[in-house]
Amino acid sequence: MIQIMLPLIVILILNSGFVRAQQCDPNSLKAKPVRDVAEGIIAADNTSDLQAVLAFYDRAAVLMPPNEVPISGQAAIRPRYEGLFSNFKPAIKGRIDEICVERKIAFVRGHNGGEMIPLGGGESRKLDDSYLMLLRQGSDGKWRITHLMWHRSH
Repeated sequence: MIQIMLPLIVILILNSGFVRAQQCDPNSLKAKPVRDVAEGIIAADNTSDLQAVLAFYDRAAVLMPPNEVPISGQAAIRPRYEGLFSNFKPAIKGRIDEICVERKIAFVRGHNGGEMIPLGGGESRKLDDSYLMLLRQGSDGKWRITHLMWHRSH
């Protein structure tokens, strides 16, 4: 229950006036390390670099794919990416629409287009997903994804 409530709580806090408008500018200096994570995971996906992808996630991260149960923890997330990379060559084109940062928490709202190209041949799967990524800055200063949820845009 806490894992599901956390994203809602973060969104409410970030949108409740505690966060000033300049902190939600996706091009601000404060947003840069968070942007680097959002762009970095797409780059790692596109090169099928499993270790790099997993390094962007917090150990207790939660994926919330559409119409599926949440997947909790890096260990449970790993097989999902292993299957993806063994079957597809990702060609993802990411777009960041919003980044809000407040102290050690942040969220990124964006869109992923592009396609997933089957390694065994056949028709590519077109991507048209809107996402919300929640991040936390660790004691080591690195930003990591704590929650990632997405849905089909159209």
